[in-house]
Amino acid sequence: MTYYRYTAIDQLGRQQRGCMDVPSEQSLVQCLQQQELELLTYKLGQPLFRRKPRVNSAVLIVFCIQMEQLLQAGVPLLQAIAELAEQSEHKGLRAALRILYRDLEAGRLLSQAFQAQANIFPPLFGQLVDAGERTGQLSEVFGHLTRTLSWQAELLAQIRRGLTYPAVLCVMVAVAAYVMLTFLVPQMASFLQGLGQELPWSTRLLLTLSDGVMAYGGWFLLGMVLLVGALILIVRHSPKAALLLDQWLLKIPVFGRLLHQLVLARLCRFLGLMYQTGIPLLQALEWCQPLLQQRVMARALAEVHQRVQAGESLTSSFKATLQFPPLMLRMLSVGETTGALDRMLLQLATFYDREVQSQLQTLLRLLEPALTISLGLMLLFLMAAVMLPVYDSFSSLRY
Repeated sequence: MTYYRYTAIDQLGRQQRGCMDVPSEQSLVQCLQQQELELLTYKLGQPLFRRKPRVNSAVLIVFCIQMEQLLQAGVPLLQAIAELAEQSEHKGLRAALRILYRDLEAGRLLSQAFQAQANIFPPLFGQLVDAGERTGQLSEVFGHLTRTLSWQAELLAQIRRGLTYPAVLCVMVAVAAYVMLTFLVPQMASFLQGLGQELPWSTRLLLTLSDGVMAYGGWFLLGMVLLVGALILIVRHSPKAALLLDQWLLKIPVFGRLLHQLVLARLCRFLGLMYQTGIPLLQALEWCQPLLQQRVMARALAEVHQRVQAGESLTSSFKATLQFPPLMLRMLSVGETTGALDRMLLQLATFYDREVQSQLQTLLRLLEPALTISLGLMLLFLMAAVMLPVYDSFSSLRY
């Protein structure tokens, strides 16, 4: 793709400027003509800050539903893409569909056109559509995509709803601590130190924390930001560091189990869906690896792929990695024996999905009171540190 900055004119004679990623100047002219624009000038270049077009899950779900309905009604694929491109109100999807239409006109398969726009359409689109093109079940594939995207969107929405209150409470605790140490305590420090008696340990600790935050708080915050930024860069550019991070995340007592079951749910759902749509098992195992988004489990799945390719059974290959629970192994064994592997995988996906939701709700129910208690203990410590020396001072007075 080449990045073009262009100046065009519409039917009313008004100039419009913009930018576009297209393979050639001819493609740029065609895209502008589809928007009823006439190209005046253009220049090549790369933007300093390129904003990637974003198409959220809700828009993709509607697109899949519409594609399923149009294909089931017998509308030709090229015509269906053209109609959705004209009707779409989402700017990013409309531009992506126009590129899809142009690629289909040029002789590309729909799966190849999806893969060429990986920043818009997830890898699952190209993989499942490829299977649908081979088996002639393209409309059914878009139905599977609708259900899968809806599952992912619902799970993400549930996590966001559950984390909203704890996140707000954490912010409140942090703001209260900062105001206490930088505003309230410094105003009361001279009064507490002027009582003329030995201060209790809680008051001395409070004054020390206040002095530290006032003197080094900015540097500490800057250091934390730089440390987090450095860790992000290391993880992004070092596969070994990223693997160590994923291993550590899986070992966290409660969160690690939740993450493990979430990855298992994704694996069973995607693998069962691919196998159900006619993708060969070896190819499905290979395609599922990047979809897991967890390097330890992806490496384990790569080992499964190698073992199955060498002639081992699927169940024994999963068992040899030591990363998959006994329940999953038993269900896989039943699926291999009965020839209903896709059905067993989808049942496992439903089971692990319910487990993730149940554990997530339990974790959130425990997190909310824990944060509330933390805020109460912080306020109790503040009151004790301030009131104890005052109480001792009054109790020492003689009438």
